[in-house]
Amino acid sequence: MKQKKRFLLIVTLLIFCAALTAVASNFKGEKSYDYIDLMKIAKTEGYVRVIVHMDVQRIHELTAESNRYKTGYGDIVYISEASAADEKLKRAISHTADQVLHELKGKTYEINHIFSTIPYLGLNLSPEALMVMKNLPQVLTIREDRPHPLPETWKENGNDSIAKPQLVDSTKLVGADKAWSMGYTGDGWYVAILDSGIRRTHEFFTGKNIVEQCYSLLKDCPNGQNSMSGTGAAAHIMSGEYHGTHVSGIAAGNNKNNMYGVAKDADIIMVQVFSYIAAWNDIGSYDSDQIKGLEYLYQKRNQYKIAAVNMSLGGYEYTGPCDSIYGAEKAAIDNLKAVRIPTVIASGNAAACGAIDAPACISSAVAVSGTDKSDNHWFWASWHQTMVDLMAPGAGIVSAKTNSNTHYGSASGTSMSTPHVTGAYAILRQFDPNLSFANALKVFKDEGKKITSLCQATPQTPRIDVGAAIQSLMSLAPPLNFAGEQEINRSLLQTEYLNLLTWDSNPQNAQNNQNIVKYRIYTVDNSNNLTFLAEVDADTFEYRHRMVTKDTEYKYGVKSINDKGEDSTPAYTTVETL
Repeated sequence: MKQKKRFLLIVTLLIFCAALTAVASNFKGEKSYDYIDLMKIAKTEGYVRVIVHMDVQRIHELTAESNRYKTGYGDIVYISEASAADEKLKRAISHTADQVLHELKGKTYEINHIFSTIPYLGLNLSPEALMVMKNLPQVLTIREDRPHPLPETWKENGNDSIAKPQLVDSTKLVGADKAWSMGYTGDGWYVAILDSGIRRTHEFFTGKNIVEQCYSLLKDCPNGQNSMSGTGAAAHIMSGEYHGTHVSGIAAGNNKNNMYGVAKDADIIMVQVFSYIAAWNDIGSYDSDQIKGLEYLYQKRNQYKIAAVNMSLGGYEYTGPCDSIYGAEKAAIDNLKAVRIPTVIASGNAAACGAIDAPACISSAVAVSGTDKSDNHWFWASWHQTMVDLMAPGAGIVSAKTNSNTHYGSASGTSMSTPHVTGAYAILRQFDPNLSFANALKVFKDEGKKITSLCQATPQTPRIDVGAAIQSLMSLAPPLNFAGEQEINRSLLQTEYLNLLTWDSNPQNAQNNQNIVKYRIYTVDNSNNLTFLAEVDADTFEYRHRMVTKDTEYKYGVKSINDKGEDSTPAYTTVETL
């Protein structure tokens, strides 16, 4: 990736300050999609890649029925009903697609993808096929399927004056440490990453479940095809490429030693959505591959508990919502939003005021801009007064890289800011699995620290604080700093293994006039079901679970109990064996 020199920063800053409120009028994204442009491409290249919006009967009704089934529910009947609703939606879309393709009989075309949850087709069309497609009554719009470059990230110079948060700093800035101290680490949930791939063997992903999927229009999946599932499917397609691995580490990394991402106990779904673009000598992500990735996650919502989708990618800047141009992405993001899965997208690194990248400009996405360690708006992070929802640290973030399984390094960009928010959603989802999309975003906005943009003084944009967000949702708070370790008690007659649990009182309870009279301790199974173990007085902050089984991992919960007999949500900890 290109190195940004100090002199360039100074020169650009002078120019930037002279026109802080200016909005560029010639951004690439301003280009509209029209038939004449598409036909020029088709005649020049022999074909044009397009995304076709179809008029599917009862699409709104069938989509609403499918959207009833949210992520995070494991009931067999519920999942069966969700599958049936999804299948009805798929059949309706497929029926219309068959009608459209039938009209192309005798013309040259190639199917790239028939979507199953949104009324769209991905096709390669010859000039003759495009002419027919334009006049079909079932076709509402046709747009070019374009590739987007990987966002540029920067390695900061040692002499750079930017205050740079290491990951250990940035997780504290976003309140992850406060959430961890209450036992909320993203455990049981997946963060989904649409990116350039992952080095799954890196130590930063030790012990994690990593689900891999690949979509590559130019057939750059490891199997040489345009899609692939399973272990190894999401490997980086270019040597030295690290973007997806770095982003995944920020969201959910954990080397079990001294490096942690935001949702340190969350698992990962990596969807590799890039192809090698020979003309660029670099990789790019086609619109249709990103849409396939979003649809894949919607279809997997009942197989995996998906907390949020991360898209640290983009291109083509927009000065206002781009819903009408990116209709397919909007439909896919809306589906995810309806089932409580936010799509969190980077705003871009063009130092733009009043403009952000697509697809962050889609109104139903959660658009994220960047800050530095001192909670200043990071200079290169694009910002818009209404389209940017949240901010998070993005300057000089250290995370996993790909030269080896122990390789770490820094990078800067809103690509790094975005997974801080994605990880925070996983933590919040563990706290309250049923929190709606709107309420989750609202609490992040309400409880985040307000940051003044370099572009203008108002409105201020909240820098996320997941610890404060969780505490604001509690009237009765669980203990803090819940932790445990295994001990051995040896005597002449036997060797006893025991787990020592410790915790601290939560000062929020005193602030809320909650009179805590006891703490209740539980064992926790793999489905997070609680089994009562013991309770102690309010002035006791430890408990020894005796006679535990050697070489067995134990998970515990502890609750605060007030003088009315009300209990808090539990704080959690896991005790590993000696």
